[in-house]
Amino acid sequence: MQTTGANRGGVNDLSSWRQTIDRLLGQNRPGAALRLLPVILRQLPHYLPAHRQMLLAFWQARRWRDGQSWALRLLRADPSQELAWAVMANAAEEIGNPSMAHRLWLSAFEQAPYNRQIRAGVVRTTLTHGSPLALNQAALATLYRHGGHWAQAATIYKSLVAAHPNRPDLQNGYLESLWQSRQADAAIDVAHELAIREQQWLLAWLVSAEIGDDDDRALAHAPLAALDADGAYVAARYGIQMIHTAPPILSVTTQEAQLFEEMSEAVDARGSV
Repeated sequence: MQTTGANRGGVNDLSSWRQTIDRLLGQNRPGAALRLLPVILRQLPHYLPAHRQMLLAFWQARRWRDGQSWALRLLRADPSQELAWAVMANAAEEIGNPSMAHRLWLSAFEQAPYNRQIRAGVVRTTLTHGSPLALNQAALATLYRHGGHWAQAATIYKSLVAAHPNRPDLQNGYLESLWQSRQADAAIDVAHELAIREQQWLLAWLVSAEIGDDDDRALAHAPLAALDADGAYVAARYGIQMIHTAPPILSVTTQEAQLFEEMSEAVDARGSV
């Protein structure tokens, strides 16, 4: 039996499920979050907020290898997602591959140079394999990007992409920097190229929707709806409120609805203590 009631803000509302899972993770309850997430992913398999929540749950549970496939999925859509690189780095350490772990920790560090856990991973694996922690050009470009110095970031990324054309993380940073520094023609050209290369590349579709022509916006609609049905990922990652049609209403079984209500009550009770 299924319930499909249209009570928005209730048991069928995507945002309510996402927010409840966020609160569970905020209370360090990954097991509870992992019980709710499959309900969203069964209906919205490409929904990036749930992918990131899966990764965070596996991170909290220290289930690195279980998180690897989710990390790879998220990196297809957002190659700059440092949590995904860090989960993969921990998994490589767990299976006893320190050289691979060091390379992955460096990728995470280049996306989040000030993250303590990531810096610790780089240092830890440096002891057995690799070079010392240093602020390289990719990390410097990230700092410019995080500081809103978009033109400087774009200049560095342009050189990095030319030297490393097969690194999606650098291309993602380059595209964001072009877009935010208002280099519209160059940004659209890069967005088109990346969207052709990987159809789930979120930023490529977002840039097409934001500054492209009518055809670009029409082509971007379906991928953006699949990747970020309620705009939550784009809002958190890029600070943009996308204009959406109403987010999908989840179709849940009676048992799933009961589970959601129990989890919501439990998270409210713990939050009020």
